[in-house]
Amino acid sequence: MELTRQLMANLREFVEAEHNAGLKHFFEIWEKSLQAKINTGETQEIKSLRRFDSNHLKIELGENESRFREGDMVRFHKGDPLEEPWIINAVIEEENEDEWLVRVHEVDAGAVDSLSHSCFADPDTMNLKSFYVQSLDEIATSSAGRDIILPLFMGRLDAGSVDESLYDSTSILAEEAGFNEDQQEAVSLGVAAEYLACIQGPPGTGKTRVIGHITKLLVERGERVLLTSHTHMAINNALNKVAEHSVPVVKIGVKGSDKGLGKEVPIYSNGDDWEDRPGTGYVIGATPFATCTDRLSSYQFDTIIFDEASQVTLPLALMAMRKGKRFVFVGDHKQLPPVFLSDSILSDQSAFSRLVTQNDEAAIMLKETYRLSDSLSRWPSKQYYQNNLVSSGANKDRNFRLPRAPGNFSQVLSPEIPFVFIPSPGNSARNQNLAEARLVANIVQSAVDAGLSERDIGIVSPFRRQGKSIRSLLRDLNGIFSAQDIVADTVERMQGQEKEMIIVSLCATQSQYIKAVADFLFQPERLNVSITRPKTKLILIGPEIPDDVGQSHNTNKTTKKSIDAYRSLISHAYKILPEVAEYGTR
Repeated sequence: MELTRQLMANLREFVEAEHNAGLKHFFEIWEKSLQAKINTGETQEIKSLRRFDSNHLKIELGENESRFREGDMVRFHKGDPLEEPWIINAVIEEENEDEWLVRVHEVDAGAVDSLSHSCFADPDTMNLKSFYVQSLDEIATSSAGRDIILPLFMGRLDAGSVDESLYDSTSILAEEAGFNEDQQEAVSLGVAAEYLACIQGPPGTGKTRVIGHITKLLVERGERVLLTSHTHMAINNALNKVAEHSVPVVKIGVKGSDKGLGKEVPIYSNGDDWEDRPGTGYVIGATPFATCTDRLSSYQFDTIIFDEASQVTLPLALMAMRKGKRFVFVGDHKQLPPVFLSDSILSDQSAFSRLVTQNDEAAIMLKETYRLSDSLSRWPSKQYYQNNLVSSGANKDRNFRLPRAPGNFSQVLSPEIPFVFIPSPGNSARNQNLAEARLVANIVQSAVDAGLSERDIGIVSPFRRQGKSIRSLLRDLNGIFSAQDIVADTVERMQGQEKEMIIVSLCATQSQYIKAVADFLFQPERLNVSITRPKTKLILIGPEIPDDVGQSHNTNKTTKKSIDAYRSLISHAYKILPEVAEYGTR
């Protein structure tokens, strides 16, 4: 009982700390001078703002480059984000180079008129603390919370308990469906575990396919399933896979939350809007927050499935778990962790990593990657997965091939060199490196001219500003329509995607800046996601780390370990100097 009280106290402390840190973060931005925020990209100048429909605004952007991307929440104002007139809690639904489509809860005609010309956009936030407090109160007072959910997070429940007969019959069905041995075990555990199944899915191991099959079998047993995650995009990707099995499935959320959702999955604002919902045997996809509102507050589920679980915090997981009796977590704690704003007692792990650590008898790792060629899987397998990750399937022995010989960058694009390292040009770049952006764009142009489809190319950068520079150059070279087919984005937005060729643009070359952002730039989970997106060709453009970086006695062990791992990574690549990369000669 004492351990339970301590865990609840820690959870409440975490929620309070995150809430306060969030408010502090936004007020620090809002209170800066307008020009300072424009210079740093924390504010976007707006040329015009007009009503598009009852819940959307069309925004024409000004000249400055900002950090905002699709999915971000913003507030519009005349110069001071803390003074009206304003439009708050607007979400960027679509982003083009010169305009946004934003969703608002209500369109205030007076505010739109006041802000219609020459206004500004700052980052915004919603106060979600009450949802977390409500969830924790319900967990603390419910029998499921006291007897199942909290003991799972304390490692005090027999999480390895399964229905043996159901496990065996499910394993046979999974084998007949063509799953490998680890996937068969994962599907069986997801269906037959009494309380908990934790499925670790490293890059390209088929975790979404596993989720789809688990869900299909649970629905066939008459279960009500909630499929959830930390973002709408993650939920939608999983729902698309579920829909392939022709089971009753819907998404619950606002209309703008359907980006990437297949046409086979209807979307409703409220669970009760699903008029032909079966009494049992169905799937609802929604965020945990929907369970705290009238969208789903009256619903109970048999099984809660979390996708991208490595990015779900403990309180967010509990918010959804209070609506179920058994839980399937699918993720990879060697990829991106949750985003924490505070340094509180629980700000060091996701719900998934804690459950895996404390309930290893309920965990299974998928070990065969069908994405990475054998040459590209070796280093991440050794560095992150104890040499357990192995290439399999059609991509295992496949080499990168272009339909035609490239006119330039013949070494960089050679089928004989799956992993290329090019030192970043210059020595003063921070979060933008125009010379490197031009190098990236030219490599892409050469590959496209040699016959590689734009859809087979992905570009990853840790910095939004660098990504925007690359996209701008690609438009100039390829034209706006072709450039739109090339994904150039941050690590966070590339997780879950795969391409034939991936270019990683780390961009920073200034020594002091690299030291300052080393924990971010070389974070193991971020590096892992970046280098495991390609099937057959990885091009890493990044700094060669000076010997003094990471060697100071003031450098903490985690930072030093991350820098050493990056040095190890580039030592495994074929190095080509930027000044000779284009012509392929030394």
